[in-house]
Amino acid sequence: MEWPGEFPEDHGFVELLIPGVSSDVDFEQFMKETEEKLSLNASSIEHQLNDLHAKMGESRTGDRPVSPTEVLQWFNARAQNALKSPSADLSDFFRALQQYLKSDEERKEEVTLQLLLSLSAQCGVCFPSSSSSPSLHPHLPGSSVHTTPTVKDVSSLEEAWDAVRLQLRCFLLDRLSRCTSGLPGSPQISTMTIQELVQCLQQLFFLYPESEVITDYQGLKLRYVVSTLRSSMSSSPGGETGFDRLATGFCNAVPQVNRALTEELQVLSRVAEPHVVLGFLNVAYFGAVAQELASQMEREFETAQRDNTAPSSKIKKYSARSRATVAPMELPMKSRSFSLTSHQLRALTQLACVLQGFERDARELVTNITFIKCIGDTPTLKGILKKPKEDPSSTTNGKKPASDKPHTPEAKTLEFNWRSAFSRLVPHMEHCVKVVLDDVCAKNLLQEEAFHSSGQTSVSLSPTADFSVSSQHLREDFFFKDSERDSPKMTAKFCGAIVTELDALLPLAVACRDVSLLGVRSSFVEACSRAAFAILGRLQERALEVPSSAPLKNLPALLASCIYVQQRLEHYNVTLKDSSAASAKTPLTLLPIQRYQELAEALREQLTSYCIQVCLTCILQDAESHDWADPKPFYEGERCSFSLQMWFYFLCGLRSDLWAVLPSELAKDVLGCVLTETLQLLVKRYARVRASYKRHLQIRCDITAVLLYVEHLMWSVSESPEDVVLINPASEITIIGGGSDWPYRIHSLCDQLLAVLLVVTAPISFVHRTFMDSASKDSAPRQPERPVVRWLNAINPDVFTEQVIRDGLMGEAALACQLRLLTSDPGCSPRLLLRMLLYEDCHLPRMLLENSYFCQETDSEMPIETCKAGDDFIAALFNLFSSLNNVPKALAQALHPYLERMQIWKYLYTLADTTQTAPVVVDCVRALVTKSTNTILVHLVSMVLAWQDTDECKAALVKRRMPDSVLAKIPKDWNYGTADGRGKATASKTVICQAIQALSFIFTNLTLVVASLPLSVRFLFQMAEKYLSQHARQLRSMGLLLWALLGCLIQGLDDPDALEQISGLALDCGAKDCLSLLRECLQAAMSLQQKGIPKPTVQKVLQALEEKRPKWITMQLQKARKLCAESVFEQGAERGAAAAELTEQKIGLMLLEVCHKAGGCVYLRQIYHIIQGNEELLMSKLGGSTDCPFLSVNFNVGPERADRTASFNPLLQYDHIGKKRLNQSEVVDWTWDWLRLLPAYEGMSRVNFTSLVANRWDMQEDAELEDGERAMVEELQKAFFTCCCSAGPQGASGTDETPTNQTQGEAHSCDESTAQ
Repeated sequence: MEWPGEFPEDHGFVELLIPGVSSDVDFEQFMKETEEKLSLNASSIEHQLNDLHAKMGESRTGDRPVSPTEVLQWFNARAQNALKSPSADLSDFFRALQQYLKSDEERKEEVTLQLLLSLSAQCGVCFPSSSSSPSLHPHLPGSSVHTTPTVKDVSSLEEAWDAVRLQLRCFLLDRLSRCTSGLPGSPQISTMTIQELVQCLQQLFFLYPESEVITDYQGLKLRYVVSTLRSSMSSSPGGETGFDRLATGFCNAVPQVNRALTEELQVLSRVAEPHVVLGFLNVAYFGAVAQELASQMEREFETAQRDNTAPSSKIKKYSARSRATVAPMELPMKSRSFSLTSHQLRALTQLACVLQGFERDARELVTNITFIKCIGDTPTLKGILKKPKEDPSSTTNGKKPASDKPHTPEAKTLEFNWRSAFSRLVPHMEHCVKVVLDDVCAKNLLQEEAFHSSGQTSVSLSPTADFSVSSQHLREDFFFKDSERDSPKMTAKFCGAIVTELDALLPLAVACRDVSLLGVRSSFVEACSRAAFAILGRLQERALEVPSSAPLKNLPALLASCIYVQQRLEHYNVTLKDSSAASAKTPLTLLPIQRYQELAEALREQLTSYCIQVCLTCILQDAESHDWADPKPFYEGERCSFSLQMWFYFLCGLRSDLWAVLPSELAKDVLGCVLTETLQLLVKRYARVRASYKRHLQIRCDITAVLLYVEHLMWSVSESPEDVVLINPASEITIIGGGSDWPYRIHSLCDQLLAVLLVVTAPISFVHRTFMDSASKDSAPRQPERPVVRWLNAINPDVFTEQVIRDGLMGEAALACQLRLLTSDPGCSPRLLLRMLLYEDCHLPRMLLENSYFCQETDSEMPIETCKAGDDFIAALFNLFSSLNNVPKALAQALHPYLERMQIWKYLYTLADTTQTAPVVVDCVRALVTKSTNTILVHLVSMVLAWQDTDECKAALVKRRMPDSVLAKIPKDWNYGTADGRGKATASKTVICQAIQALSFIFTNLTLVVASLPLSVRFLFQMAEKYLSQHARQLRSMGLLLWALLGCLIQGLDDPDALEQISGLALDCGAKDCLSLLRECLQAAMSLQQKGIPKPTVQKVLQALEEKRPKWITMQLQKARKLCAESVFEQGAERGAAAAELTEQKIGLMLLEVCHKAGGCVYLRQIYHIIQGNEELLMSKLGGSTDCPFLSVNFNVGPERADRTASFNPLLQYDHIGKKRLNQSEVVDWTWDWLRLLPAYEGMSRVNFTSLVANRWDMQEDAELEDGERAMVEELQKAFFTCCCSAGPQGASGTDETPTNQTQGEAHSCDESTAQ
């Protein structure tokens, strides 16, 4: 990047960072350009130093050029070793300045400052900035000492120079004070830009030492902060009084103080060292806030002491219930009894919360602007605001300095001393915290007891979302929420009310981390512990009532309440932990977290064991259905057993109860446990049944019904499609190691049931043919290579084909499986949802759009609500997929039907045109592109205003010249020459140079603007370019993306109001004209001149740029376009397999990428609701149904349908499986493909097969068989029973062994079930 010397002010802007995750090409290009810009900046600095060297007129001998370091050293030596002018000349000059400053001339101070600065810059004169300097003469070069001034002359010079700079200081400080005017009712007289404030401070540094200037400026800011706080507290709109007035006042004042602090950091970071900036902020801002807070708190303390004081004789009359209103406390007899009310305590909590937010924001501001690490640092607190014994402002001999001005100490950390203002209230807050929390706990427990005593046996529940603190600051800063899948949906009403009160006082405990305030924190922890133990006891008490006097549904409610309180206590523990030694004294171990963990585990165990016992001892005990020896068929062989139907009915009701209150993962775990344990009992029961001829078909019907029931419930306990159709070999290791993998165990048990059905109920001819052939072989029994799920293929061979069982679901079948898993889950599963949205090139989003009003022909106009809901869905899809840099093609693939139908390509070509009505996705793209270009525009505005300030200063100096009477008094040996007015040619040349510099800045940083856009948006432009063949000539050199970027830049330069809004700077006519010229130059560079020929100035700018940098703009455009293409295709080449094979790890990383983006979780939930609300339509389309060709997607689906799948209708669910009615006759007449299914079980162990086949009806001695059947039975008996001394039909029912292959863990579980 060769930049010629004719543009010494050009520089590389290195503040445009790449947000988010981009491709490797982006980072390589970014690093390369950063190195080039650093090199460019170094060249520019060297050029400026050489120019400074030439201006100073210093001549050097020798051929070797002077290095920049030597120039700086030489310049510093000039300032220190300069000689002095005759004192008489100086005195005359200073007196002339005095007389001029006393005149009535306008802007005389500005002209004087410009003259002094010009003398210093042109002549090397260094005016003294301190009266204590050993020489009070201005330093100047090129002269020798002719006279030695007397003491009287020196004193006269001191007085003259002090008078001049004192008036100039008053003028500058007056400008600063008017800018920071904060008195009530006083209008803001003038506004100063950051550059103007910096220039004003630099002029003060020219006149006085930096420490004095900072001290004076600090006093101005301190008064401004105090006046802002007082004004806010005196103008409370709600008429609050007491501590409410403080809380409201500080809440209203903090945003204004933060804005001033932001501006202050931008100014001071340019003129002072970091430690000076920190010291300034500690005094002017944080110290001012602490002092004003202490003053106001002292006043309110006296008021509260007067209003709340009660005679000691009346204290005993307060009851326990009244202590929440006025909480008396026992104080020493020598002091009057003083207490805080609960309302005052809440006001103090809100005040502490506001101040903690202010502290956090201030740390972030300092860190982000000054790059000083302040986040996480422990501030240096002094405990109280009173002066300590060792006053830092005292001198070494113990005396106070003569000046009363606040001193700006050097600081290494930020000091927020506002906490010390609460120190006087510590004993009162300690007592009030205990009383308020104890009273709230007792009150809610009494209400719960009264509700229970009234005959209401069910626990009163409320959604956890209803229990949130009222203060916005509390919700944002302290009301931490666990992930949705780990949080209970409901909690007991009394638990939520008590925990809400604890949440409301948590900020006060967090704020009290200083040594003098730890008593409040300890008081909170102790009261919190007492409340937690009280809740714990009540939960245990209510749990013991189940099932004797309370319903089963109380157990999930109590478990959810226990988990809710436990999570809050864990949050308190994390929040109140502090690394400081003082805060470590807080007794956090009092929080009964472990007790709640033990209770939660006990309640979970009680819930699962009780449900299992209910099934084992009640529901599944059906004497009529299970009279297997009855010679009559059960219900004429037209239905399954009643017990099985009630078992499924019970599990559906349990699922509804679990889904409604428990965290999603825990609910699925409990349901999986109950289903598995009860299913084990059914396996053992049907494996030992010896039914009569009339009853053996009931075994087939019952097992068929069980498999259908389990297939429906399987979706509710599985996490992924692999859990549904495949057996993971690692699952067996998990179970043996003590873990739980319910899908694996359920698959194993269902396959065992299928084996029972096949061996026990299949026609004897098929059993004989299959197993006699196997027995005749000499080889050992064949074992399958790996466990395979066969029962799903047996009951639903159309969906779960043999290939699916072997290789897993593929295509639309897999998508249908994911959809059913998603809608069967207790809540939204973000991981599964994202996987489903990306599956098969975003097939599901495309299906939704293809079947919506966007892509369907309709004659009627859509309602406004429907259109808005559809636009919101499109925006949600765009915001979701645009953040997935790992799959850049996903955005275009998901929106492809919409893009084609709405012809989005033409809108992307005219993206900068905001006057036309465009689809919502165009607005989304425009917002991203505009966000990237706004960074360029803001810097361009700053550049233009900086040029304007420089030009205006020079023009003002020329226009308002110093009177000749003053200029004549300038010492002759300074060789000062007044500046002449610039001609038009010089001014025109400056304008051209500035325009070239701005154009260079734009095209230099064009690649960074491209890199700041998401890869998915870049790919969208790449794809759209193929559809715009009619604009191929315009897009040939730059491509569609650069066309849109530059178009948005041109549009932004043409809108001064928008520029003022995004930059926060006011633009006058001169700045607007400069930006307009830049816009025209950019249009001409893009060949976008609308009519006529370009202006002469525009032609000169482009011609000069082309002469100095031939083909440079074209090369920059090609570089940026190359980055557009390479970054997208490099990402697609390296990570193309990632989209095809979406592993759990890749999905997890993408999910983090989405959730870290603002609103990412909201977009996922919005899409989830729409998918859930259109489940039937999507399932019919995935199944290939054409019954409803005109059915359209409904986008107007709200969160109220989130729990629709968990709803339980007892009257409907009795004879339904899901939404389908259970036809008993179909179950009875179920067609089994014996020839296909039986051979799969040839590898069954001989012991298991013998046990099962012995239970067949035709193996019984009194069975009536035909000759052919009897022959087959005898052959089977001879093959399998002759070698077993105890074998035979009569011994089959006595075995306790489950007659199918089981793992060690499964057999152990069966034994436990039998014992139960």
